[in-house]
Amino acid sequence: MNERISFRVVLGVVLLTGCMATKAKPPTCAQPLGKWNDEVKSVIEIKTYDITTGAISGQYISRSGAGSWPMVGWINSALAQPSASGKAGKGDHADVFTLAVRWGDRGSVTAWTGTCTVNSQSGRAQISTMWHTARPNTGFGWDHILTGSEVFVPIE
Repeated sequence: MNERISFRVVLGVVLLTGCMATKAKPPTCAQPLGKWNDEVKSVIEIKTYDITTGAISGQYISRSGAGSWPMVGWINSALAQPSASGKAGKGDHADVFTLAVRWGDRGSVTAWTGTCTVNSQSGRAQISTMWHTARPNTGFGWDHILTGSEVFVPIE
């Protein structure tokens, strides 16, 4: 009987430890897989990342719950370079990326381009972007392209 109880206790501890070890970590610049949200709580979910080519894919999920759309893009990273003064590690470095969404029946497309860096105040990764949305139908000829900025942070 004691052997049975001891085995169950050991098995329970092992399983509990394994569950704690596999807890999902929030995405980072180096490991971008996961969900990131913007200021209005829309989400980009990076589901695949090919380190060799930099290709990423996933989905954009609307904050309103109105749907999700396929997302594709690339991350391009280079080794950190020395600063202009020649001191190694003193220059500024960021991973650069782009991603795009085709808004299905709406006929629009959006492209985000930006950098992924660690925020010096929060210590967390953030993706800072500029975006352009091109729309097929508007009230004016000059209103087909919208531009803005957006910051995405990892969802814990």
